[in-house]
Amino acid sequence: MAIACLINAQLTSAWSGNNFLISQIVIGLGLALSFTALVGSFVQNAFDTGALSNPINVLTYASFIHCIRLFGGEAGTALMQRLISVREHFHSNMIGLHVEAGNWLTNERVQFLTQGLFPGSVGAEAAQERAALLLGGQVKLQAYTLAYADGYLAIACVAAFAIVLIACMKPMKIYFDVR
Repeated sequence: MAIACLINAQLTSAWSGNNFLISQIVIGLGLALSFTALVGSFVQNAFDTGALSNPINVLTYASFIHCIRLFGGEAGTALMQRLISVREHFHSNMIGLHVEAGNWLTNERVQFLTQGLFPGSVGAEAAQERAALLLGGQVKLQAYTLAYADGYLAIACVAAFAIVLIACMKPMKIYFDVR
């Protein structure tokens, strides 16, 4: 998963479906391996802890697994949405610093867009307003692209940290109170 996210961290706004092919193959392989290991560890842990000894323990163990699964998904989604939002604002501000009225590059870009939009507009002023809106949309597109690239990089770092953390863990026994 970390390798696939590092591949996707090179994201640009020019990427299309084919650019994601290699990373999707790597993600598919990573998910298959990690899901198999996760289910295997749940089953092994259920046997080792005695969770299968009576129905109450089975229900407790299943509830624990589902609570962790649901909480992890919700927490991850919330954190990623917040990260993307914050990084989009940051990149939008950073790109916006270089898009200023009077700058020859900005004027040239707006002029080029105005010429392209003029035939479908009511007049030159309307075409220029549409060109300014289009330029703002292009800035937003680039900001979101950079924000998603940052998100992929964050996921890769968390996955790499998880690998190191799991490697440093020691086995721990959990026992259910058998009555």
